[in-house]
Amino acid sequence: MPGRTAVDLLPPTVVRLSQLPRIVALKEAVPDVARIAQLVSDSPPGFAILSGDDLTARQAIAAGAAGVISVTANVAPRAMSDMVAAARRGDTAAAAAIDQRLELLHRNLFVEANPIPVKWALARMGMMDGALRLPLTELSAPWHAAVIDALGAAGIALNS
Repeated sequence: MPGRTAVDLLPPTVVRLSQLPRIVALKEAVPDVARIAQLVSDSPPGFAILSGDDLTARQAIAAGAAGVISVTANVAPRAMSDMVAAARRGDTAAAAAIDQRLELLHRNLFVEANPIPVKWALARMGMMDGALRLPLTELSAPWHAAVIDALGAAGIALNS
């Protein structure tokens, strides 16, 4: 939005906040695996670091993140769950194989502002009607094929 500035909670600030008893986790949406590792290392035991970036979630979990708050999981919940479980148990080959199948979906669910593409995909899957409330709008027509291709690459069936 014009005039709005994003605030980045830098690792030293997060570590200070992690000491407070009512703050138990952080969703780190910066796709920087070294930063995830630093946050995990510097935060106290029991403070959860969660990835907020689907494209790097597997690597974030390998670096110590507890899991992911995922957009992709809205359309591929089993696959994302299986990928996270494999990554958490250290099965890098299985996690990478699942993640590779989901990579195009991770990318194409962000061709426009979230949650427009994911809601459009869910409607095509028959999981919701296509009605959106403002300020959301329909996914732009030039992106329809990209999202459909990503769903197909992930093995997701569409409603005919």
